[in-house]
Amino acid sequence: MPKPHVAEVVTLYENNFRDPVAELRRIADEIEAGDYGGVGCVAIALLGDKLEVFAAGMDSEPCSAGMLLHAGFMKMSQAIVEHGK
Repeated sequence: MPKPHVAEVVTLYENNFRDPVAELRRIADEIEAGDYGGVGCVAIALLGDKLEVFAAGMDSEPCSAGMLLHAGFMKMSQAIVEHGK
């Protein structure tokens, strides 16, 4: 009877964007570790049964959080604009 092959287990991805809870915990750990420097504002748009928007941090007034969300949108859009250049 042939021996079964044993596969080595390796981590393929450091991030798992399909698991929002794990990803939020990873980001929180990185904030606590200082990986992002001084964090003044965090803004999150969450789509569950309805759209919710959260902001936290010393600079998390609604206008600051809105600008942060828009800046994130622009950063993601820029990757599409620059694709293929």
